[in-house]
Amino acid sequence: MEAANRGASDAGAPSIGFNITLPTEQQPNAYSAPELTFRFHYFATRKMHLAMRANALAVFPGGFGTLDEFFSRF
Repeated sequence: MEAANRGASDAGAPSIGFNITLPTEQQPNAYSAPELTFRFHYFATRKMHLAMRANALAVFPGGFGTLDEFFSRF
């Protein structure tokens, strides 16, 4: 997501960030707007908020391999 946030930052547009708070491993993206950077304690909460704010949602329950198998049948 850094590339998308950096592109928006370079264009002067605000960019939103959803970060998970881990004790020693992850910091918020440097290119997302500080006022639009949200921190979550749990992965499930982060996914729920991403899904709530999305205009579209694609679900791949078996991963991207499932998509590959689906299209190979046609």
